[in-house]
Amino acid sequence: MMRQLLVLLAVFLVYSAVTVNEHPCILYAYPAGWSDDILINADTLAVEGYSDIGIDSNNNIWITWDDNSLVSGEIYYSKRDSLGNCLIAETNLSGTASISHFSRIACDHSDNIQFIWRDASPLGEGVWHAKLANDGSVIVASHLAVSGGGGYFSTLLPAMVLDKYKNINIIWDEDSAGNNKMCFSKLDSVGTPIIEKLSISPDIFDAYWPGIGVDSMANCHLGYRTDSAGGPYWDWLTYSKVDKDGTIIIANRILGYGLSPAIIADYYQNIHMVYTNFRGPGTTIEYLKLDQDGNFLIGPDTINSPVYVDNTWGHMAMDSLQYLHVVWVAHSTPVSDRIMYAKLDTLANYVIPPMSIVYPPYAAWPSAPRIAVDRSNRLHVTWNDQRLNPGITQDIFYKRGENEQCISDTVINRYHQSFSLSVSPNPFTDRTLIAVSRSDGNEICKLEIYNVVGQVVNEYKLDGQHESVVWRGVDKKGIQLPAGVYFVYLQSNKGWSKCVMVKLK
Repeated sequence: MMRQLLVLLAVFLVYSAVTVNEHPCILYAYPAGWSDDILINADTLAVEGYSDIGIDSNNNIWITWDDNSLVSGEIYYSKRDSLGNCLIAETNLSGTASISHFSRIACDHSDNIQFIWRDASPLGEGVWHAKLANDGSVIVASHLAVSGGGGYFSTLLPAMVLDKYKNINIIWDEDSAGNNKMCFSKLDSVGTPIIEKLSISPDIFDAYWPGIGVDSMANCHLGYRTDSAGGPYWDWLTYSKVDKDGTIIIANRILGYGLSPAIIADYYQNIHMVYTNFRGPGTTIEYLKLDQDGNFLIGPDTINSPVYVDNTWGHMAMDSLQYLHVVWVAHSTPVSDRIMYAKLDTLANYVIPPMSIVYPPYAAWPSAPRIAVDRSNRLHVTWNDQRLNPGITQDIFYKRGENEQCISDTVINRYHQSFSLSVSPNPFTDRTLIAVSRSDGNEICKLEIYNVVGQVVNEYKLDGQHESVVWRGVDKKGIQLPAGVYFVYLQSNKGWSKCVMVKLK
């Protein structure tokens, strides 16, 4: 009897912690190396959403989010120390009494805090900006930085990155000419436009769900989803590169299927992407590595656990040792949503395989996780969650990770890559050059070309150290194949590599 009473008491205490918001920290059991969840916002009766996170040089955490995103939203922020203790409580940043939403944050080299978000402008949704000192005092008040171009229909989500000159590089979309187009803007450190608006996507495409990264040369690497006007091609993950002066170096290179990429350049200026692919089977989190010319080095590779067939909201950060830290949301049926995490090296090997860091019954419809790494290489994650009022409101939560191999001490090698594979031009119309450079001597390799349903449409044997194949978009019988996405797969006894090609007609 006493044991039953103790069990009932424990259940009651857990239920009370979930349903009664009396404490800023909501405690549950978590995997080793991760903290409990900390509730960030004070108002738990509204729909708080789309949080973002930045870290200053003192390892303090800055979190921003919007309140009532599509109704009458305002932008808020809070400052926390490295343990999540509150230094600046929830504070209104926008103060526009309009529909401020979808904020993004970054800490510059002077420990000032830069914000952008979307809000009304004379012509549709524009990009707004504000800048704070590290104590929260206002350096640049909320203001419209770049006006929108017309209509309302767009994803509205922007992405931002600071370069070494403290300039604010932004990718965002607008519906100005009957289709949704992707724009690039550059602001100086006080939010004055250097490049007010550079049209990135072609007018014949609709473009949505962007991401942006910057390398040490201040080149910006842009990723977004494009759809061909009226179909039949949808969900193309598209890549462009813009130099520090706003010159487009690579324009609208199709990498495959995907959207919402997180993009980071490593020490060697290679480009790492994590993104969501809805093309199935299921919805997957994919990883891709490119060189500075946009050529495939690794991937696309699926990095989510095969246990969950519906994975979305991928985001990524890199630590000082060049490890990649990825978070995303995994869904399953019956509803069992959770925040997932994995640690990779820059060759796409698992250091920590996919693991749950927030999981039922302690999460209800979590979404939009964001991750950052501090100067001690600790991990910081924020996300939206409905656990306090399921189906009614959502709140902003935060937790910290120790960047340890707390699941497995074994590095799981995806593959050993002993050769490089490139395709140019890509996309192509009548022909493309598939080039192979190998370090495995004269071992025979097999090069296969697959269509999107997994059928081998053509194949070649290679037996030299450097070799190339001109593919004219034909099958084994020399018959022209339809426009679409094709996959090149190169394999030997010592490894394999693959990349994506797009045939336009």
